Amino acid sequence: MEYDTIVIGAGLAGLTAANARAARGERVLLLAKGHGACQWASGCVDLLDAPEHPLAAIAQLAAKHPLHPYARVGPAALHGGLKLLQSACSKMGYPLVGSPTQTLRLPTALGALRPTSLVPLTMVAGEARQLAAGGPLLIAGFRALRDFFPPLIAANLRTQGFPATSCYLTMPNSERQRDFTPMNLAHLFERPAFRENVAQQLRAHVRQGGYTRIGLPAVLGLHHAVTVVQALQQTSNALIFEIPTPPTSIPGMRLAHALEQAARQAGVHIQLGSWVVRGSGSQKRLETIYSAAAAREQRHHAQHWVLATGGILGGGIRREPQGALRETALGLPVHSPSQANEWFHPHLFAPGGHPIFQAGIATDQHLRPLDAAGQIMYTNVMIVGSALAHCDPLREGCREGIAVATGYKES
Repeated sequence: MEYDTIVIGAGLAGLTAANARAARGERVLLLAKGHGACQWASGCVDLLDAPEHPLAAIAQLAAKHPLHPYARVGPAALHGGLKLLQSACSKMGYPLVGSPTQTLRLPTALGALRPTSLVPLTMVAGEARQLAAGGPLLIAGFRALRDFFPPLIAANLRTQGFPATSCYLTMPNSERQRDFTPMNLAHLFERPAFRENVAQQLRAHVRQGGYTRIGLPAVLGLHHAVTVVQALQQTSNALIFEIPTPPTSIPGMRLAHALEQAARQAGVHIQLGSWVVRGSGSQKRLETIYSAAAAREQRHHAQHWVLATGGILGGGIRREPQGALRETALGLPVHSPSQANEWFHPHLFAPGGHPIFQAGIATDQHLRPLDAAGQIMYTNVMIVGSALAHCDPLREGCREGIAVATGYKES
């Protein structure tokens, strides 16, 4: 089948790009080796690490750094991408709440408060303003979930002025084992009997301590999280909110599932297990890409292409044995310091970050890849998400914002 656009990569940027192009009437194929990096993230949508008004701060950033991806795409693409994401999540019964004009602060698994812009409905009761206005707060967890420590979270929240205490919940006898992963618990919370057992324990704690809000690890179901939270709230008589855990991130997986479901409903063909290894073309147009298959390479043809394979942390850029950085799918040149000893700042927590994390593909204003001389390599290829140069999404707190804005941008 001939496609109008082939998207390479199934992270947030790739899924946004596939949905946006399908909505514009294009025939779209999404190729990826796996499910992308959403499961590494919190499941919230970070636009920029700004004290108050992220949208205003983005405008200032774009004016100061004209090569930054936010400057390349403009505010319309960001608004369009956010609208697409919110629509997909709402259709799945998992609404995202918040606004690009307001910074929200949510507890982390260490008890710190981190800024974000859009959050799942299952987390919103833990926003700092609500915690400050509420009564006693309980942080609850399970000893079998090794990366979530309620006493640590509560202690750090108390140092910030929140009246937090902690407890461990008891696993039902039928479910006891030494360790649980977030995925194990997410599936258990979708079982009514397990959910009711936990709810009754929470109810007993509320009666004893008078708690008005309870923070739980973000494992309250994979497909029906809002239903789980509502059931726990009804029985416990307290507001329930999820606190993101270290990976694997269940909220991040929910975001990916929502976008995958929306893409399939829009007619996008999704082919996972496809590792794109090279491409070929002529006259500055990419014509064919090749993905690794069991016995031979598989060829794919399209009119337009979107590269969304991620940066260094996502595996889209790798270090070659001889020391150079290489973009893994199409072999595009990587914009980065030429010498490896220039990749890192001498100080680990340098305010400006490390140059290596701004490595990526240099593009023109239409996100088309450039060579070392600044010339367009392919006129029908767009680079989106963390594969782009001139930004450090994790340090700047804009990973999801860059993904949805660049993924949504029209060719």
